[in-house]
Amino acid sequence: MANKDLLFKRINNALLDMQASTSQTFEQHFVIFARLLADSSLQSVNQRLVANLDVERFLDESSKTQGSMVGSARLVWPADADQVLGLKWLLIQKFACNPNQLLGFAHTYYTVGRNLTGEFHSLTRQLLIPFGRDYKEYVMTVDNPDGENSGTLASGGEGQRAIHQITYNISGNNARVNNHSTDNSHNVVSVNPDAVELLSALRGEISRMGLPLAQEQEASELLDSAEAQIQSGKPSKPVLSALLKALPHAANVAAIVSSILSLF
Repeated sequence: MANKDLLFKRINNALLDMQASTSQTFEQHFVIFARLLADSSLQSVNQRLVANLDVERFLDESSKTQGSMVGSARLVWPADADQVLGLKWLLIQKFACNPNQLLGFAHTYYTVGRNLTGEFHSLTRQLLIPFGRDYKEYVMTVDNPDGENSGTLASGGEGQRAIHQITYNISGNNARVNNHSTDNSHNVVSVNPDAVELLSALRGEISRMGLPLAQEQEASELLDSAEAQIQSGKPSKPVLSALLKALPHAANVAAIVSSILSLF
């Protein structure tokens, strides 16, 4: 999904759906939210965001804050705001792969008593909505670090001024641009052929499952994002794992996913 405006509209819609959900429907909207955050158009941003972060270590350190009273546990967030954002992204992807663990997490760190729906809503208000807001700002900043609006012309007493900045969007394993220069360097990108072959086999297994059209489309988008990770030559294993483990569950699918992840 290349249109980020549409993407963030869908992300916001998922947040609204979670706010209005019950304990029986929350998981469905949460998984959609997580998949949107792992969209292929966000690949490079997500790789940068989660680099060198260990969500399991973070959860282990946080669990040590649990006292004898319910509600005493605290998440041990780092001081760096970008690291906080990256850990939240990883948490969302982790629980999207294991939704059965989500309620326990909400009860431990966002408890409101014994009201299951209330705890999911507390998680949404305190973690997911702030994350959605900050994540969008982070993405927009990375995409446009100078804060310039490349689609408009400035106007005023000085009249209109043309914008002398051109952005080149380049994709592919070995893409580059030389502007008024000679480049004798060699770009080397190593793509694991075994991973490519296994991913093709995974597509075949998904197509044979006879999924409803909407689920098959979601699975296809996840596989496209996973393929983009692999073709980059330097895939982020947490991102790749989150994408593949969000696929529909089946024995053959799980076996191929395990084989792919073992290569990185």
